[in-house]
Amino acid sequence: MKDAGVAGLDLAGSPRNPSGLAILSLQREVIVLKLLYSDKEILDALAEHRPLVIAVDAPLSVPGEGLRRVDRKMISLGYRVLPPGWRSMRMLSERAVKLKDLIERNLNAVVIETHPLSALKSSSCSSIDELIRELELTCNVESASVHEVDALISSLVALRYLSGMSLVISEVDGVVHLLGKVCE
Repeated sequence: MKDAGVAGLDLAGSPRNPSGLAILSLQREVIVLKLLYSDKEILDALAEHRPLVIAVDAPLSVPGEGLRRVDRKMISLGYRVLPPGWRSMRMLSERAVKLKDLIERNLNAVVIETHPLSALKSSSCSSIDELIRELELTCNVESASVHEVDALISSLVALRYLSGMSLVISEVDGVVHLLGKVCE
């Protein structure tokens, strides 16, 4: 069992679709960047590396119909999020809530919600490449899938959360963590 710093998970609603996983050391070294499918694969990879914080690209609360209050707040701030009340988003939310419970219970890690596209926007960086350069991350994302890139951004949010520097969007029904300004 290895000790890693943080992880980002771009969770798919169905285990038939790929989920991206990124694990970073506290020194910003990319330890894992890959696609996984089943909950067991995800949990096994996390158990192997034992990250302290995992930022998940999925709603971590299951809403009623339509938008949560935190989603409305995100939209009012200029971030584009999908309503978790939609059928496919509800499936994603339910899977995320189940995984969050398993991770917190079995791995003793903190699980937070993020939205990578919004996190990139909140960073003021124009691209993932600029974000990687500014944060002095040693990583090449040229051959990475969109899910792996979203997982990488999520892991950077987890790193910022761990250092108390994440941008927090909060309402009674959810909390979303973003990057905050990184680029000028």
